[in-house]
Amino acid sequence: GWEYAPQMYVSDSYEPYSQVREHTVNADGKNMRAPVEGSIPRSSTGYDNTRLELMYNYPIHKDSIADAARILKNPLEKNEKNLAAGKYLYTSYCAPCHGDAGAGDGLVGQKYGGVANYKGSNVVNVSSGHIYHVISKGKGRMWGQASQIRPVERWQIVQYVNQLRGYQGE
Repeated sequence: GWEYAPQMYVSDSYEPYSQVREHTVNADGKNMRAPVEGSIPRSSTGYDNTRLELMYNYPIHKDSIADAARILKNPLEKNEKNLAAGKYLYTSYCAPCHGDAGAGDGLVGQKYGGVANYKGSNVVNVSSGHIYHVISKGKGRMWGQASQIRPVERWQIVQYVNQLRGYQGE
């Protein structure tokens, strides 16, 4: 009737938001540790970090596209080098679905259906942050491409897409 290693069955877990007694492992005696240096704080007004644009896994939730559209700004200088890189990357990653001119008529898009036309009324005035977020996290039938495309490359694609759709915003 004896339990072997009872601490494995009845653990002394440490809940981060409830402090019952002093935690003997952490130096300050608290259950919750201080955030890692460089962590992005979130406040009631949204995300408070200016380098959010270049994070590999930025913390904006997939469904928070309005936050991304409002917060994210393209950190890259608009120049021929970035546009050329964006065109190359667009041709590799985006054109199969969206087509060379962004009309949603790529070979995959013709079979898959529901591919955005960049000159369509629902896309023509969206911000660069919106497009970056969609490339990263996906939207509708488009899957997120964050695991394939680095953040800087996503912004280069955004610059090229903006040129395709005639967008004059940031």
